[in-house]
Amino acid sequence: MNMLRVAANKKSVFFFCCAMFGSLFLFTACSTDNDEPVVPVSYTVLVYMAADNSMDSEVDYTLQELKEGMKRSGGNTVVYLDRLEKAPRLFRITADGEEVALKEYAEENSATAETLARVIAETKELVPSENFGLVYWSHSMGWVPSGYSKDTRAAVASEASFPRTRYLGMDEHQAVDAQGMTLMEIDEMAAALPDNVAEFMLFDACMMGSVEALYQLRNKCHYFIASPAEVLMEADYDASGMPYSELLPQLFGGKEELAEACQKYYNHYNGMSAKILRSATIALIDAQQLDGLYATVNSILNNRLSALQSLDTDGLQVYHRGSLPKVFFDLADVMKQVSTTTQYQAFEAQLSQVVLYKAATDKFASDLTLGSYSGLSVYVPLGKWLGNTEYTYYFSSLDWSKVYGID
Repeated sequence: MNMLRVAANKKSVFFFCCAMFGSLFLFTACSTDNDEPVVPVSYTVLVYMAADNSMDSEVDYTLQELKEGMKRSGGNTVVYLDRLEKAPRLFRITADGEEVALKEYAEENSATAETLARVIAETKELVPSENFGLVYWSHSMGWVPSGYSKDTRAAVASEASFPRTRYLGMDEHQAVDAQGMTLMEIDEMAAALPDNVAEFMLFDACMMGSVEALYQLRNKCHYFIASPAEVLMEADYDASGMPYSELLPQLFGGKEELAEACQKYYNHYNGMSAKILRSATIALIDAQQLDGLYATVNSILNNRLSALQSLDTDGLQVYHRGSLPKVFFDLADVMKQVSTTTQYQAFEAQLSQVVLYKAATDKFASDLTLGSYSGLSVYVPLGKWLGNTEYTYYFSSLDWSKVYGID
């Protein structure tokens, strides 16, 4: 798990990886602070909080943010919450910011694709609406190794020992591995969720703006909101994930409103008084255009795996820091280095159809300059990873890896 600390006003700032969700209306319309009426919509957003881990410390802040946001929203917000030492529960947040219980569960593993799929189905049954959105709130590392955690950093300091498959979500109570946790893999999530299960998926989690992760999930929704870099985790500084009090109303609209939500996220962090807190990357992705992006990249990279294995990555934009080996590079930066001028122009044209909105602060924390920013990260299968289980997983389990023409 990627848990990093930096000093800010004599207090540590944490980053979570995860760091990106009957009756027509089950709410009472309310008014905003300036008395503008809230227009009700038949839209339910499920916020899936897999917090049976160190994210538990951020739960109360996030719930308060959601409750404040609901006072200005016209849709339904449902929360699935799995906390440390507590059994999971499902509840709705009313327009007055109150919790209404929907279902209680025995202790279960919230970091499995089966649990996520079941909760989505239960939410749709209990709170039916015309549209549905999913917010996934937890730790994640895009598709970074499930074996990577603060306890294994010393082991992975040597790139030769770089561990395996990558994950989204974490459950420490239902631990199944030597690290004392259960982690959900991206390909498992994609296999478990029905196609078109949501209008959008917002990943309030780190490094989910990975083209590999989003391409794997491309048929599950129309739009993604995700960050290719980390997401701040410090509630005491009003810097913990999505500022739902500001952007929740936009999650009940279409792509224009989703772009506004992204902009509010960026503005929230870019406006922080402490420089170290001015740290954010965000993008709105059109999932239906990802196949076109794949085709364009495939036309450039097909049968060129050997060239990528020896690619010089020293000057490329990266989206991670610390002891984690460099595996998250800016997609456009990589493609510029391996394309002709004509090829890159075609790539840029398709990328503009995929990334509908993007924004990034000048730096992340104090040690990562964000000079290039396309909105998506990509893995480069360098030759030094050959023989590594993580490398094998990439080519055996992730659809994006076929851009190299390898079956």
